[in-house]
Amino acid sequence: MSSLIDFKHPYEIKNLNSINEYLFVLKNILRIASQKKVKEKPVGLNIPVRWSNLFEDFVVDFGSNRQRDISGIHLNNLSFHYNKTTEVFNSIAHVLNKVKNNNKSDLLFEKYNLKKNENRFFNFVVNDQGIYLTGLYNRCQNSKRSGIYSSKNKKSVLIDNSKEFFVAIQKELNFIKYPNDFSLSKNHSKIYLEFLEKIETEILTLKDNDNSEKFFNLKEIIYKEHAKDKMTINKYCKIINKKDVLEDNMLFWFLIYHLTLMFNNILLKSLNSSKINNIIVYDSVSDEFIKIVNKFNIDLFNKEKVLKAPLLPMSF
Repeated sequence: MSSLIDFKHPYEIKNLNSINEYLFVLKNILRIASQKKVKEKPVGLNIPVRWSNLFEDFVVDFGSNRQRDISGIHLNNLSFHYNKTTEVFNSIAHVLNKVKNNNKSDLLFEKYNLKKNENRFFNFVVNDQGIYLTGLYNRCQNSKRSGIYSSKNKKSVLIDNSKEFFVAIQKELNFIKYPNDFSLSKNHSKIYLEFLEKIETEILTLKDNDNSEKFFNLKEIIYKEHAKDKMTINKYCKIINKKDVLEDNMLFWFLIYHLTLMFNNILLKSLNSSKINNIIVYDSVSDEFIKIVNKFNIDLFNKEKVLKAPLLPMSF
């Protein structure tokens, strides 16, 4: 299931040509994180809710070009699109019923111009802890759907996810929670130096072709030129867990993925709160949502390869 909100891993922000270039990207993420608070990323199913003039009611719209989303997923047609026993069905029904049964929802949708603009939506995340609101967004136009123009072909743009916005919404929708804010506990330059020092001492033990083990001293290979054949996250996870062999032509992207997790874990441990596994760093200049996760998770049953279900834990 695609998401209307573009969350990107650090390595997805731009096309990478060298490790040095990527290190600069990571350093810039730290700079951005030091200038403003970062938000915890709730884990769960994203449920974008908008107003539908067709139904004169609240609907879910995942932003695809399918008629299901163009018309809107309503409580009356939900069973036509999803099996009643699925998590998706239950999550959509849960959110729509909560919104519909709140006597202030209509006024709230009018206040934030959702009734005048069907491209605006609230994004909710459903998990075992409750229903989280991540912000107010506007869908971007594509060849088949209306919306605001995006020169970067974004699916949506953020309108508001400030603390003041969340507090105001929670007064009207008292069932929602909102993501926690965090800040860096120390200077971002110091954190970056810790990251570089970690690179200097990192030694990887991987599987070799003959089922023996081979050792990689990260500092000795990281700055060399390597072939840039792309590998999947799934492949990286198998290699790092010694279930597959690292081929020379995939070394560049293996290093990119590995540096990402090294960097992410150092950043997460440098926040002013412990045991935070997922955060979002928002860059207002590029309008990018950068996700910082403590490990890569892969849902093997999702054709779109959404990172979701846990694999083997990895520590760095």
